[in-house]
Amino acid sequence: NQYLDWLPVAAKTKRNHLGEIKRMLEHAVIEEILFSNAASLAKCPKGPKANLHRDLEPIDLNLIFANAGPWHLYYLFLYHTGLRAGDVAMLRYKNLHKERGTIVSLVRKSRKVHEFPLPAVLHQTIEWGKDEKTPLFPSLYTVSEQTLNGKLKKPRKHMQAILKAHDRPHATLHSFRRAFNNALRDLGLEIGDRQALLAHASSDTTLIYTSRNLELARQYVDQI
Repeated sequence: NQYLDWLPVAAKTKRNHLGEIKRMLEHAVIEEILFSNAASLAKCPKGPKANLHRDLEPIDLNLIFANAGPWHLYYLFLYHTGLRAGDVAMLRYKNLHKERGTIVSLVRKSRKVHEFPLPAVLHQTIEWGKDEKTPLFPSLYTVSEQTLNGKLKKPRKHMQAILKAHDRPHATLHSFRRAFNNALRDLGLEIGDRQALLAHASSDTTLIYTSRNLELARQYVDQI
């Protein structure tokens, strides 16, 4: 414990040090050099929780969309639908219903199919008329969860590079989801309707980010 307290590094690095020491001493126990692993009793300090998925302020959104390049439509979908980055990456044209103006998609986290309003700004930007099996974002689409995480690194790094270049705080693709929720909150949409749009099982989860009526929700998302 004294060693961990003495280390002039971040809490995460201290946990890494402790992990290495535990493994080293465990090997000594296996070889009967030690009778027990004393490191298993050590208490690693907890550092402050980083606000990785911070809300995106208007200045952040302006910078991101002005420099989005090939990721412009993808960022638009994240901001105007509030869907998770992986769920948006998995969208195909069959998920978009032009006449009804909705997105019908599987939310991977809940493993349930949800219907969301398709905002007017996206309806006007999408290139309609493609085969329904065509991915909306071919460079991101994959059926492998592990591969998906790797593919999402490109738009995430691009966004973070934009923010860093303009001395803005760190954010993630999930920050668009928070910005979506907070924009609807500021417009006056009740938490129950925001919960439905975000596909949260509990309104308590929605409060952390801080539809029952599809047409009402559509009126609000079109204002963002």
